[in-house]
Amino acid sequence: MRFFLAIIVLLISGTSFAFSCSNNITKRDFEKADYVYIGRVMSAAVTPDEVVESQLQVKEVLKGKPDKYVFFSAASFNAMCEGAVLVGADYIVFGRYGEKTWLTACGSTQEFWHREQIDMFISGS
Repeated sequence: MRFFLAIIVLLISGTSFAFSCSNNITKRDFEKADYVYIGRVMSAAVTPDEVVESQLQVKEVLKGKPDKYVFFSAASFNAMCEGAVLVGADYIVFGRYGEKTWLTACGSTQEFWHREQIDMFISGS
């Protein structure tokens, strides 16, 4: 019985470590993006490829000229590394020209909570 409990504890702790990451936006995230903007999710739909495509309304452009006002995320609830999309919520989107932007649990594109997430990059400090 102890052996069985030890295996369960190791599996649970291993799973939690496998997907741990920091959601902090870094100066490097801002610098390597071609464009950055804050947008509100206006709609989200599952595509035939089982991906959620979210359409955004731009609230503020922080860098560059966005070529897309959309991001993608996994449609499956089993996709542990993918971020959840909330229609009506604001997101900060980091994009690269010619590439799809993905919302993931550990990526720089994420739900936008407060101005302090980005103020230091906008001011250049």
